[in-house]
Amino acid sequence: MSDTEDYQLPASTLAVLQQFLKEQQERDVAENASADVQEDWQLSQFWYNAETAKKLCREAISACNGSGKVACVSSPTLMKYFQEEQEVIDGKIQLKVFEFDDRFRLKYPDEFVFYDYKQPATFPPELKEYFDVVVVDPPFLSDECLVKTAQTVRLLSRPDTKIILCTGSIMEEQALKLMGAKRTSFNPQHEKNLANEFACYTNYSPITL
Repeated sequence: MSDTEDYQLPASTLAVLQQFLKEQQERDVAENASADVQEDWQLSQFWYNAETAKKLCREAISACNGSGKVACVSSPTLMKYFQEEQEVIDGKIQLKVFEFDDRFRLKYPDEFVFYDYKQPATFPPELKEYFDVVVVDPPFLSDECLVKTAQTVRLLSRPDTKIILCTGSIMEEQALKLMGAKRTSFNPQHEKNLANEFACYTNYSPITL
C-alpha cells in the first residue's frame, strides 16, 4: 500500500466502532434525560420543594379519581414527581406539560407542548377542552400574565375540569374572578424561599391538600 492510499478499517472493526459510538450517544441522551433541570431565573423559574410537588401531584390524581388527563401549565417540575406515582406508571394518568423552556422538550419529548403565555391559544387544537385537571403556575406575578394564562386554562378545560392554581397570595381576587378558584389552606413551598407569599387555589373543594 502506498503512502497516498487511504487507510480503511476492516469491516468488522468499523462495525464495532459504530456500535460503540451509538451506545455512547444513547448514554449521553439518557444522562441528559435523568439530570434535573436547574432553575433559570431569567425565565422566572422557582422550583417547588419535593414535599409541595408530591402534594400537588396527589391532589391532581385524586381530583380525577385516579384516572384521566392532567395538564401542567408552566409547572414543569411536577413532571418528575408525577412519573413516580403508580397511576402514571400504570398508564391511568396521561400527562402534558405546557412549557416555554425547551430543556423540558428533551426531558419529556412525548409530553412536551411548547407554550408561551403571551400567545394563550397557540397549542395543538386537539388539546382544546381535553383535560380533566389543569395544574397551573403562571411564570410572572402580574395581572397581565394571569389573565393570559387563564385564557389558556379555559381553552384546555371542559365545564367540569378541576383547576389547581399556584400563585402569589396577592392574586386571590383575580384567581376567583378569572378561574373561579378559591384559596385553600395549603401554601406551596419552594426549594429557594421566595419573598412573595405563595398560595394555592382550586375551583373545587380540595381532596388531599
